[in-house]
Amino acid sequence: MVRIWALGIMALSMLGIAAHVIAEEAGANEAEPSPEQPVVGRAYHVDEYTQAAVLRYPGLKAAAADIDAAQARLSEAKISPFMQFQGRATFFVAPGARGTAIFSPDPQIPWSNRWGPGGEVGIEGGIPIYTFGKYRAGKKAATAGIAASEQERDRTLARVVFDVRRAYFGTQLSLDLQAMISEGKDKLRTAVDKLDARLKADDPRVKQTDYWRLVSALSEIESRESEALRLEASARAALEILSGLRPAIVPECPLEAVQSEVIELSEHVDRALGNRPELFQLEAAKSATDANLTVKRAGYLPDILLALRASFARTAGITDIQNPFVIDRGNFAGAYAGLLAQWKLDFGGTHARVKAAKAEIKSLKAKTEEAQQGIEIEVTALYEELQDAKRRLGSWTRSEKETRKWFVSAGQGYEVGTTTAMELVDSIEAYFSARSKRLMATAEYNLAIAGLEKATNMPLLAPKGWRPLDCEE
Repeated sequence: MVRIWALGIMALSMLGIAAHVIAEEAGANEAEPSPEQPVVGRAYHVDEYTQAAVLRYPGLKAAAADIDAAQARLSEAKISPFMQFQGRATFFVAPGARGTAIFSPDPQIPWSNRWGPGGEVGIEGGIPIYTFGKYRAGKKAATAGIAASEQERDRTLARVVFDVRRAYFGTQLSLDLQAMISEGKDKLRTAVDKLDARLKADDPRVKQTDYWRLVSALSEIESRESEALRLEASARAALEILSGLRPAIVPECPLEAVQSEVIELSEHVDRALGNRPELFQLEAAKSATDANLTVKRAGYLPDILLALRASFARTAGITDIQNPFVIDRGNFAGAYAGLLAQWKLDFGGTHARVKAAKAEIKSLKAKTEEAQQGIEIEVTALYEELQDAKRRLGSWTRSEKETRKWFVSAGQGYEVGTTTAMELVDSIEAYFSARSKRLMATAEYNLAIAGLEKATNMPLLAPKGWRPLDCEE
């Protein structure tokens, strides 16, 4: 009884499960209301829920922080190579020592002399003059890190926008299903009550089997109503958690297919290949690995630096020998500057590191090709889902109009006794099956449009274009 319609409702309930998953991913704890919390009880359109979610979604805040960190790493890559200096300050006690530049009465280590304090300060380091590409490669890798972080933000943005739309249309769908179920339930309940009264009055024109048939159909509708309520609860919870607008109220408008730009499959694929954040991230990763290869190759060659060093030491108990050719470890001052060439002579390790860097570049190239193929498959599947939903939407819209006439006629006939209970149930089954499938096709069509926007990272309609055309605020 009402089996086809029931299967349709069960399929629709999967949207509710999906919305529940969104809610779990977004976090189980409620966020504190902001000072600009909207007026309680107002209905919001899908674009308003989307805007609210974008402003508060934790993943986007994390992405913004990642971009700041990447920009800081670029600053480090620009400045840090020129700040490779070390400062040192030492404070100590040492035994005193007497004498001149040519004679001292004390032994080499005068342990028995009076000990006194001393100190030394110094600074040394180098400024790179030429690094055979290492400095430029470091800046290139850091710049690639910024690009990758920005693309991750765009990817997160596309995901949260899609999740909000999925939850919104799930809520709309559940409300339309409940309205449909309420209509059918009232008709059946009235029929059951009248048939029960006629059976009690021993009306010979009615049968007990007709009563059982109507009661069974009514129970089936009530169970489907419970599924629609569950869909509403899960989708509405997802909207509240993602957007922070509580309670999540959608406008009292029937679920309608959005009007989007008509684009061929090939153009969708081209858009996706030219705009997907994942491909830009792979491109940034390739830029970073190219820079890494430059650094590894430069390991065969030295870094040319302008080396600087200065130091000063004084020890109170040690005679200060004023002779530049005599080493006085307790009292001295010195400084020098010059060119320095330094490099690691680990040529075997450098060769292995260069080989690994080349392999990473090949791996990234293959991963990019794999991603391009996956994106093309994804976009093609979404496009075909859209076309399928569009065809089914047209078919079930026509069917709904015709079966609606049958349902009204059968209901009126049953009122006057010209239609049997079986015919009434058949009309209800046909009408509500067509209507539920039309609603399901509408929701799937809208979600396919949203999925294509996410897959291509390009809008197919303006933000307010997601609102129903004839829906009042």
